[in-house]
Amino acid sequence: MASAITHFIVGAALALPAIESEINTVLPKWAVPVSAGLAAVAPDFDTLAMGLFGVPYASFFGHRGFSHSPFFLLCASAILAAIVARRQPWRVTARIAALWAGCAITHPMLDAMTDGGLGVMLLFPISTARLFLPWRPIHVSPLSLLRFFGSAAYILRSELPFCIGAVAIGVSGFLARKRLHHIGSVTTG
Repeated sequence: MASAITHFIVGAALALPAIESEINTVLPKWAVPVSAGLAAVAPDFDTLAMGLFGVPYASFFGHRGFSHSPFFLLCASAILAAIVARRQPWRVTARIAALWAGCAITHPMLDAMTDGGLGVMLLFPISTARLFLPWRPIHVSPLSLLRFFGSAAYILRSELPFCIGAVAIGVSGFLARKRLHHIGSVTTG
């Protein structure tokens, strides 16, 4: 897996343009990137099932299994958004769901670019095969926190380009959105 640090940074950064949107009628501005970052980390809660209930790594519910499928992440994001934005217009709920799903789906995509593990269940419900992408530049992060700190620099260095890219996209989108909003308010004012 890619590290939880990188998953959070990528999700939070890509959500930056949504700070200045109608989503903040439901979520405070600070909560937009934080919730998106948490959505990007959430697929790794499957490791809790492994630890608490003894779910095997290679099983359907194991690490990088069902909870990493874009299908599951889209459904889970839609349900969570419906709960959080229950009294809002459907378009606000849909935008929150799309934001969270898009950020959550970065998780299995990053994991599919790692150089270890069993692969990711990207095609569920069509297939339960675990796949990798052809390009695998990210060094796999161990599931153990203690083992992670032993190789953190090596792992994070391989993830850094993805963090930088996500921050660049997020900040550019945020600035473009502010600029468009400013131009719109000048022409109507």
